[in-house]
Amino acid sequence: MRKENSREFHKREHELSLVITEDTNFEGKFIVTGFHGLGGIGHLTVRYLVESGLRQKKARKIGYLIGRTMPPFVEVLQDGSFGNPYELFELGNAIFLLIRFQPFLEEQAVLADILTHFARERKISGIILLGGIDINAFENAKNPPIVYIANKFFMDSWIDNLKRAGIPAAPKGIYVTGGVALILSYATHRNIPAVALFAPTEKGIINRQAALALAKKIKEFLNLPVDLMEIEEELRTAEEVLRKMQEKLTKATVEAEKKEDLSQLFT
Repeated sequence: MRKENSREFHKREHELSLVITEDTNFEGKFIVTGFHGLGGIGHLTVRYLVESGLRQKKARKIGYLIGRTMPPFVEVLQDGSFGNPYELFELGNAIFLLIRFQPFLEEQAVLADILTHFARERKISGIILLGGIDINAFENAKNPPIVYIANKFFMDSWIDNLKRAGIPAAPKGIYVTGGVALILSYATHRNIPAVALFAPTEKGIINRQAALALAKKIKEFLNLPVDLMEIEEELRTAEEVLRKMQEKLTKATVEAEKKEDLSQLFT
């Protein structure tokens, strides 16, 4: 149940409101979020960290965003409850914005505006954005690394942390679009340190392994008190099931082709 003393941050109330339902000290923490972009990586990375934290009782829900332009969907959860399109969770020294459904284009700028305004008012240390990058952006497409782009404020304070984590700069000349680009721009306008981390992926697929790799990097970067072994095992099991299905399909295709060839011999 929502507390009577819950606090709301508005960007023209008819569009979007950020609601805090639990007492939380935001000062010095990072906001972390990702969208349903290339490979689904931004969204999945946040989901893996949040869901692992909730299972291990290391994370808690502290708020949500609501407005008249948000996606008309909720996600049914395992216990019969549901998740709103945008929800806030606290895990260690980070505040995660889990974007369950991709915001409409016109709402992404509003979301960037209200999130960065909130970050400045609550003295957030910085904003970390997550996503995917096309593997073809790299000259050497074999085992390309997770890369970053960042504004000057992040560089001045956290560049050494990126180097220690082994994260190089993104290739020159690529374009960043959508919610990540908007939040980077709004954060820079408001003098908030902001960085975007991108895991390499092919186009046209949901890359869960790349999202897991990025989740591990965020865990290391922020020293989050969460174990990702359960997610890793779930992905390993899913890949094994898919491999067996592909083997059966290949076998069935080969057998069908053999039968077809035999029938042609007797026509």
